[in-house]
Amino acid sequence: MRRGILVYNPTAGQRDRRRAMSALIDRQRAKGLELVNAPTSGPGDATAIVQSFLPRGLDVVAVCGGDGTISEAACGLAGSDVPLAVLPGGTSNVLAIELGIPSSFLRAESLLHAGVPRPLRLAHADGRPFLLWAGVGIDARIMGRMSLAWKRRLGRAGILPTAVSQFLQYEFPSLEVEIDGIAHAATFAVASRARHYAGKWVIAPDADPVGDTFDVLLFAESSHARLAQLFQQMAAGRAGHLKNGLSRIVRGRKVSIRSLDGNPVEVQVDGDCVLATPIACHVGEDTVRVLVPAKG
Repeated sequence: MRRGILVYNPTAGQRDRRRAMSALIDRQRAKGLELVNAPTSGPGDATAIVQSFLPRGLDVVAVCGGDGTISEAACGLAGSDVPLAVLPGGTSNVLAIELGIPSSFLRAESLLHAGVPRPLRLAHADGRPFLLWAGVGIDARIMGRMSLAWKRRLGRAGILPTAVSQFLQYEFPSLEVEIDGIAHAATFAVASRARHYAGKWVIAPDADPVGDTFDVLLFAESSHARLAQLFQQMAAGRAGHLKNGLSRIVRGRKVSIRSLDGNPVEVQVDGDCVLATPIACHVGEDTVRVLVPAKG
């Protein structure tokens, strides 16, 4: 009998997943995989749970939740050979989109047995590991102030009231973004390792979560109308925000971001608002092996 744990956010997305997780455990036991039921109860739990079980010997860590929960579980596996099986269960599921992991729960579950491990190097923002992005400014502010109760009830629509409120209040902080030693000005910036953002929006069309560089989105304007256009263009998925000069991408290995206004600016990593400027980002040597569909 193979052994693993099932880490999940009980209220990710718009449903209570406890019953579905119990059913998954029963199905997997019948297939020769014994999964320990390990729900999270708050921020940071997924990392702590994974780290506590690793010394006991595991064949796989399965995680169901949004990008934040998945990122936390991945951080707990840093440097380990134990593979991570992603079961998309959040609002956006960007990592699954990036790696071609099926959105269908049952098809994603099949990767527990048929998946091929793909190593991803973890990035770091002031020592905080992450997989996808570190965003400074409006996105972090929205994620830090949104109502979790409304998000759980309405999904993406539950974020809208906070998004509108914070958008209207956004003061366009003066940011200095240093990329491989060269300084750039911005009022909103995202150090991205993913093509996608907020679901199927396209933020950096050439970014690669497997590589060791960031594609840094730089938005340098101070207009609410132009900021709205930025998000509209990203949502359209055709990289219009780059083609029309609304923003630009600069690629680099080391990224530091500080506020020139003297006031710290919020920072989100993988969708969780947990830091503030100044920050320094780099891609480390530790990897996590994520199970993905076999090619062909």
